[in-house]
Amino acid sequence: MDAPQSQFDIKHHMEVPETHKNKVTEVVVGEGGCHKILRYDMKLLVQYSACATVFTKGTVFTMDNTTLRTTGLMVLLLGTVCAFTVLAHAGDTEALAALQTQPLEALADQVSAFVPFVLALFVSLTLSRWWALRVTALGKVFDSLANTCMIVASELNDLRWRNVRTGIMKYGMASIELLVQAAREDEDIDSLLELDLLTDTEAEFMKEYELLWQRPMVIWAWIMHIVSDAMDHDKTPAPSRQAVIGQCLAARDGMANINMYLDTQLPFAYVHLITLLVNVQNILMAIKSGCKFAKAVPERDPFIMIQQVLTTAIIVFIYQALLTIAYTIMDPFGDDVLDFPIRAYKAYVASIVDAMMGAGRGCPAVSSDGRLHRPLMTSNGRNGLNGDLA
Repeated sequence: MDAPQSQFDIKHHMEVPETHKNKVTEVVVGEGGCHKILRYDMKLLVQYSACATVFTKGTVFTMDNTTLRTTGLMVLLLGTVCAFTVLAHAGDTEALAALQTQPLEALADQVSAFVPFVLALFVSLTLSRWWALRVTALGKVFDSLANTCMIVASELNDLRWRNVRTGIMKYGMASIELLVQAAREDEDIDSLLELDLLTDTEAEFMKEYELLWQRPMVIWAWIMHIVSDAMDHDKTPAPSRQAVIGQCLAARDGMANINMYLDTQLPFAYVHLITLLVNVQNILMAIKSGCKFAKAVPERDPFIMIQQVLTTAIIVFIYQALLTIAYTIMDPFGDDVLDFPIRAYKAYVASIVDAMMGAGRGCPAVSSDGRLHRPLMTSNGRNGLNGDLA
């Protein structure tokens, strides 16, 4: 016998997560207290300037210390090369001033000219995959749930189908929870019991599927079975049943796309080569700048010294920052600040489901003579129907 569950209410899933508004970004608190960017204001970003917002949550300066750490290491390498070069020419300032750096500069320039093109393509591919995960994968599941609820609310609007409509809402939200768990490789089926999305028996049945990606797909198979059976009993026209089946299949396709993108990464050899090119470019830049810095020591030219340090720091930082952004958005279902704000998405989907399922209460009715009767609020607070549409 199933254990008693808390009463399901779709409005509990509509609760917007805690939100913090910064200068240019709006950050929501996700699962585990992790902050994630929900949206940003491009106009304010331009007005404040990027320089004034470098320490805003979600920039390359704050989301990961890898970029700053790598930049610091390359500047340290610059100083080490400079010190070694100066010590190697101790007492011979003329030889140090005449140090031949042209071959090293030519090599560094050749690599620097090649890296931007391959790195730009790599970042473009990564951003395309990230956008596809949101639109053609996760978005497709959200759209399918909303469309299914709209069709069910329209075709199965009688009071006797109330349990069916509630069940579709439960299973729809359960599928999203299970989908996120699969993407995060997090097996927490008990959380669905607490939300009254599944019964004890259903949860135990789900545990039989060890591959987490199976579970949300099973839920959508249930939805298709339930709606098809209900429409058969209600003698609903076949096109409506076909529409629901199409939406269920689209949801399964969306979940399969998420699994495909997460488990089929860009070829490792390609990604390794891109990373290696950036690393080599950064090292060559630091060595070249260190030698030129040392060459300027006898002449005590502060302009060249400062230029070499800034050039190395800026170029290394930009390339490393692009790599950092790329690996951060490779899997947008994690807890990084740039990952999808799933809690906010779930609240939005729940609000759409609630709207679709509740729209029938205020929907005008059409009589057999073609007259449209619009609802009116009666004295007892219930909707009534008036006569002709004005």
